[in-house]
Amino acid sequence: MHWSTTLQAGMWGLLAASSLLFGALLGVFLRLPRKVVASIMAYGSGVLIAAICFEQIPEALRLGGHLPTLGGMLAGGLIFVLASAGLDRIEQRHRRAGGSGSTIGLLIAAGAFLDGIPESLGLGLGLLDGGSVSVMLLVAIFLSNLPEGLASAAGLREEGHSRRWIFTLWTGIVLLSGLAAMSGPALFADLSPLWLAFALGFSAGAVLCMLVDTLIPEAFAETHALTGLITLAGFMTALAVGGS
Repeated sequence: MHWSTTLQAGMWGLLAASSLLFGALLGVFLRLPRKVVASIMAYGSGVLIAAICFEQIPEALRLGGHLPTLGGMLAGGLIFVLASAGLDRIEQRHRRAGGSGSTIGLLIAAGAFLDGIPESLGLGLGLLDGGSVSVMLLVAIFLSNLPEGLASAAGLREEGHSRRWIFTLWTGIVLLSGLAAMSGPALFADLSPLWLAFALGFSAGAVLCMLVDTLIPEAFAETHALTGLITLAGFMTALAVGGS
């Protein structure tokens, strides 16, 4: 394993996740309209779908064929859905019991990290076998993280948390996302291409479930009929960037 590749993956992961901190900054100091935030979510969803379709899945199929790719997608989707459902149940119990704001804030942070794990893992895996970071995936992660940090920080501010507490929380999430990106080269560098295909499939399956479960429904709640067109715009942008 080459530590330079692992460190490089971590730096790219930090860059992609930095939009969480930037979004938190906007959420604390600005009050953007909900439709603006939702539009960013829809646009980022389109970019992520394109990155999965044109980069992650084709690369996984090239490395290991259909069986490990499909197996990884199924595993990633199942684990994300189960983890997300468990997190939702914990949050609901705390809210019904009148849980403290700090507990709810930690649950929000855990949800953001859960979303970011497969994204950051996929970003780091792109560096294996002499590969390069996917610009399409990097932009997609940056855009999809921005509204999450923005909306969550605004809510935490309304719950009475200090700016220092909010920025410390999101700085920690950004650092953990960088570690998740590093785990791709660190864990899979010396393994068979079949396992690398499985890992790429895992990332793709988890991200797809995250989009359908979280980002797109939240965007649709505000942008309604325009959601499809905004998502299409993100998809077309990613296709143009990837084909240039």
